[in-house]
Amino acid sequence: MLSAHIIRNLRNASKLASVAGPNADRIVNVKWSDGKTGEFPLIWLRDTSPDPATYTISPAMTARNLTMLEFDVEQKAKKLWIDGDGDFLKIEWESGVLSTFPSEWLQIRNPSDQEARKRRRKVYLFPEETWGKEEIEKKLKRFSHEEFMKNDRVVHDFLEAVCIDGIAVLKGAPKGVRGAVEAIGDRIGMIKRTHFGIVFEVSTKADASNMAYASNGGLPFHTDFPSLSHPPQLQMLHMLQSAEEGGNSLFVDGFHVAEQLRSENPEVFRILTTHSMEYIEEGYDIHEINGKEFRFDYDMCARHKVIRLNDEGKVNKIQFGNAMRSWFYDCEPSQVQNVYRAMKTFTDHCYQSRNVLKFRLEDGDTVLWANQRLLHTRDGFKNAPGKSRTLTGCYFDWDIVKSRVRHLRDKLELEQNQPSA
Repeated sequence: MLSAHIIRNLRNASKLASVAGPNADRIVNVKWSDGKTGEFPLIWLRDTSPDPATYTISPAMTARNLTMLEFDVEQKAKKLWIDGDGDFLKIEWESGVLSTFPSEWLQIRNPSDQEARKRRRKVYLFPEETWGKEEIEKKLKRFSHEEFMKNDRVVHDFLEAVCIDGIAVLKGAPKGVRGAVEAIGDRIGMIKRTHFGIVFEVSTKADASNMAYASNGGLPFHTDFPSLSHPPQLQMLHMLQSAEEGGNSLFVDGFHVAEQLRSENPEVFRILTTHSMEYIEEGYDIHEINGKEFRFDYDMCARHKVIRLNDEGKVNKIQFGNAMRSWFYDCEPSQVQNVYRAMKTFTDHCYQSRNVLKFRLEDGDTVLWANQRLLHTRDGFKNAPGKSRTLTGCYFDWDIVKSRVRHLRDKLELEQNQPSA
């Protein structure tokens, strides 16, 4: 469902004025009273026809009834006309199906309208801008934990900020009380289980299964679990007990660093987008399952490029972790030195002050961020006597988070909402 606000604007803007075609390329040309035009592929109009024969729409699901096995991709229209004083385009198909397309339905989905295309891209909630220190310090969004737990609009705004900026913070949960991660997770959706369980705890301990648990010292910038073929896409940490001194959280937008390298050092960018590195993680973790302690022994191994591009050449994933790097499958021995130099250059850029967001999580604060976009770390810390710096955390995948955002846009009839069918 599109927001009532956008539909009202479209309805008030114009009526259908004329329809022509289909032409030799099977394109239907539509014109509105305000002069705007649209080119609609005939077969696409049949495939997306908002009628009961094409779609099943119920409270439980919106599903396409047509199957490609049975779908006639060469089917023809018997008749096309404008009906209802310019409110509807109607198409009678040779198969006997009658399609009725409201004017606003066509305007919203007009594939030849750049504004409609731009608006549709927003449904995927991809970040449009990267950030350095100066930008993120101005726009980092912080929300009340209490309001998040009871107000769906706050849940939407918090998760939208994570989608766009890669990070957002919740402030003011009850201090020192366990269960915040689970409660926040329930408000978002399904927590992603890993070999560290569903909810994990970060504190210094003997026989540590992760470098974050091994000492009070600082850690290097990293993303979590590049040793997995499908690393968690988001990570959340909640502060139960902060350190007496230090223990600040540091973040870097890896997409921003990658774009800096593309501009300032294109050879390093080429190397890091070309060669895959092997990441290995071996050990065990003990966590609770169904009320019982469970030891999981693991031997993880995966290959990733440090910087991954999508089909449009945009940076869409960063993998750079503490897991052991063991092998370079797509490198000749003579190239390995340059790969290490490139990784060193990438790391040096991460530590440049122009790129680093630094803040302190107080007791009861929670931060959620994009694990395959932002690199994170903490600086060294000193505990107060008898109190150990302790956080609890979990992971999520984008599908769950973005689904929640879209569902809330629909439920709350927000301006950003867009139709699924």
